[in-house]
Amino acid sequence: MSLDPKRLRRLVKQRERLEHVQEGVLAAATRLHTERARALDAVRAERFALFDEGLASAGAVDPEALASASAYIVRLERDIEMRRAALAHSAAQVEAERLRLLERRRDRKAMEFLLDRQLAEHRRLQLRATGIVLDELASNRWLASQT
Repeated sequence: MSLDPKRLRRLVKQRERLEHVQEGVLAAATRLHTERARALDAVRAERFALFDEGLASAGAVDPEALASASAYIVRLERDIEMRRAALAHSAAQVEAERLRLLERRRDRKAMEFLLDRQLAEHRRLQLRATGIVLDELASNRWLASQT
């Protein structure tokens, strides 16, 4: 199947659309990564606030308050680990989407290069055909003027 310039132009436009869609996917993945990073920072800040608040060091210690604070710290640590894992996963997704976008761009640029090369070849052939016709006309005129 031959790729004429019209078909190549359509292919280049399609590749541009695919690249645009991939940019949107990358933006969504980046947005999710940023949201997950903010959520992790918020949980860490909550943990630090709990440590800063602390329990009263002087006087009687309430065993229930100490147990609930310990359980809350354990829950926060688990939440932090889950959010770290989610952040690492979203970072990997962002990188994968970035690589897909680069692949789409390379594909589009290759198609554009092919189209440009084919158009240049088409122009060269047209100029050659025009030159042949002009040479033929000039030789006919010269021949007519000689006879």
